[in-house]
Amino acid sequence: MAIIEVEGLTKRYGTRTVVDNVDLRVEPGEIFGILGPNGAGKTTTVECIEGLWTPDAGTIRVCGLDPRTEEPRVRQVLGAQLQQSELPRKITVGEAMRLYSTFYRAPRDWWDLLSTLDLTDHVGTQFRHLSGGQRQRLAIALDQ
Repeated sequence: MAIIEVEGLTKRYGTRTVVDNVDLRVEPGEIFGILGPNGAGKTTTVECIEGLWTPDAGTIRVCGLDPRTEEPRVRQVLGAQLQQSELPRKITVGEAMRLYSTFYRAPRDWWDLLSTLDLTDHVGTQFRHLSGGQRQRLAIALDQ
C-alpha cells in the first residue's frame, strides 16, 4: 500500500483554480518533495494532504486514511517538512527532542532518531549554531 495516494486533486479559491487534477503516489521508504514556482499550488497540495484544506475534487489517502474525515489520525502518521523551521535560538538539540517527544502519545526513541539523522554529536548544540542542513534534519526528527 502506498503511504500517500492522491488522485485528481483539485482545489479552488473562489473562481481561481490553484491545484488542477493532481495525481501523486508516495511509496513506503520514499522521501518526497514538491518543487515548482511560486503560485504553483505546492503548499495547497500539501495542506490538502494534511487535512488542513478540503479539496473541491479528487481523493486523498494517507496510510489508507481520508484526511477529510480522519484528520486527527492522519496527524499521528504524517509528517511534513517545511522549507524553513525555527526554534528558540538557545534551545539545544537534546532539549528540543525531549520537549517535542511530550507532544506524542507514543513518541519514538529520540536518541535513535538523532542517530539515524547523524545528529548525536550535536545533542548539546544550540539551535543557533546548527547548519542549515542540521536544522532541517532536526526538524525531521522533531516531527516523528
